[in-house]
Amino acid sequence: MPFAEVRAVAWVAGFMVSVLATPAVAAITLTDDLGRKVELNAPAQRIVSLAPFLTELTYSAGAGPRLVGASAYSDYPPEAKALPQVASAVGPEIEPLAALRPDLVLAWQDSIRPVDVERIEKLGIPVFVARAKQLEDPARLVESIAQLAGTDASAPARAYRERLRAARAARAGRPRVRVFVEVWHKPLTTIGGTHWINEALELCGADNVFADLDAVAPVVSWEELYRRDPDAIVGTPATGREDDFRAAWRERSTLRAVGAGQFVFVDADKLQRPTLRLAAGVAELCGGIEKARAR
Repeated sequence: MPFAEVRAVAWVAGFMVSVLATPAVAAITLTDDLGRKVELNAPAQRIVSLAPFLTELTYSAGAGPRLVGASAYSDYPPEAKALPQVASAVGPEIEPLAALRPDLVLAWQDSIRPVDVERIEKLGIPVFVARAKQLEDPARLVESIAQLAGTDASAPARAYRERLRAARAARAGRPRVRVFVEVWHKPLTTIGGTHWINEALELCGADNVFADLDAVAPVVSWEELYRRDPDAIVGTPATGREDDFRAAWRERSTLRAVGAGQFVFVDADKLQRPTLRLAAGVAELCGGIEKARAR
């Protein structure tokens, strides 16, 4: 065999050995929160998020650079504001979403209709639908997103869980504080049912006076609030608007909490969004309740 042919055969043989030795990219199968199987041939490289908290969790999972589109109000971290917006409160915009050529869409159960999930999947785009109701959900979801993207979120998830464990241990056995959580003032709206805020209050040694209501965001009457007469009021006013919040309650000074000036303020984005920043929001909540407890 001529020398040139020998070299060619040797090169091909070496190439084949290197190809066979290279590990194949493993397919990913994950069950979403609706019990549906989500299958990817490889880790997602082009991700669209249809909820602000899922956008934030994608960054926390180390997959922020993979995001090619997001929903309105995706504003954290700041670079998320530059992403093309392909969803709003009324749902996703299918054509602009498809134009981004995503290989994964992240959706929130509470803000997407089943018909929209079907429309996206008919385009050949896998959809992972998430549910968020408990304090554990941010850590669980960031781990799921990391798995879908082929990244590692074990450290941030572990730090989140540890911070909650520490807060729970610090308040164990403390006297209980009865609180009212204001979501909206007119009409008077609070938190009920299964919700991470109620779980956070329990962790802080406090009880939501309307925790017995089944609705997540029930409207309640002033008469019923007076009847339950909480020890403190939890609010999430915009930055620098605490004085306005207090002023709105001034005419209700016969309520025990208002008369005593027992207000607890927490950054809304840290308490109302189920992201890893929720651990910081819980710390703020517990700190405020501790001050109310000490009075």
